[in-house]
Amino acid sequence: MKFLQAVTPSNLLEEKARFLADPSYNPTFTYPAEVDQDRLKQYGLPRQPFLSLAQEIVDRAFSSRNYQDLVMSEGKQVTRRQVEAKTITFLEMHGLAQRFKMSMSESYVARTSISADTIKLRLPIEFRKESLLGMLYHEVGTHALRRVNYERQPWYRSKNKYGFRPYLKTEEGLAVMHSLLAYSLKLAYKPALLYLTCQLAQRASFAQVYSFLMGYYANPEHSWRTAVRHKRGLVDTSQPGGYTKDLIYFEGLVEVWHWLKNHHFKLDDLYLGKLAYQDAARARRLNPEFEPLLPSFYQADHDLYSHRIAQLGQENRLDQIATISE
Repeated sequence: MKFLQAVTPSNLLEEKARFLADPSYNPTFTYPAEVDQDRLKQYGLPRQPFLSLAQEIVDRAFSSRNYQDLVMSEGKQVTRRQVEAKTITFLEMHGLAQRFKMSMSESYVARTSISADTIKLRLPIEFRKESLLGMLYHEVGTHALRRVNYERQPWYRSKNKYGFRPYLKTEEGLAVMHSLLAYSLKLAYKPALLYLTCQLAQRASFAQVYSFLMGYYANPEHSWRTAVRHKRGLVDTSQPGGYTKDLIYFEGLVEVWHWLKNHHFKLDDLYLGKLAYQDAARARRLNPEFEPLLPSFYQADHDLYSHRIAQLGQENRLDQIATISE
């Protein structure tokens, strides 16, 4: 059983109904099998100076806006048919229309996700013009292309043999960064808020985490789902702790941006496959002539891409954090 399945509560619907009827209640979750508590922190814990920067970004985003204002700034709502058409067109642009299919279901936990051959979208459709494009940049322009390139490498399914390290922080950080290119508001408040929530969950109860999120989202459904993401893995959610995976999005964004800045915003080596930025040089040495499939928003104009990514870093003040080590 995959770990994400292992930490998904079996009694989620029952506890959700009980909690929403009384938001001071802390759910008691059950699981298919006993959860390895050490693995809940396999991605580490939130840390400075990321916490200070995350708080600054969230404060700036919400200083004169509420969450609904931020959502409305993403443009007009799009229909299911528009989502399907735009997704197919984007796949075709990258030669992936035959490789990936779309699946839509009310049962999906995440709004969007991607597997080896399927883009999964949760119903009902909740996209606006900018968030739809951001999703395509994230799922197809980053995850799908890195996966396809990975399958063509000599180290495919042999990363341990070649000494490659875990890649997920780079994977999600790069995807978050690219999704921001689609938005008129470039503040990374979504991953920043997840980072702050991750920190709070380590010392607070489920009800306290939910109350914190309601202060921003003012939406019971959204706040519930996000609180579950951070307190899953626990049976008694009145206790501190939870799953810290969501810290990778913000830390990954900051670290990948620094790597790109140090490498003249050239994406090629990051697209050699599903790898950590620290292993990009190693991957290139293993396959020096390989030409990766690259996203259209990069190929169309590298100088423009470089300018936009540099601006994104300035807008979020990512230079406040010291340059990463290779």
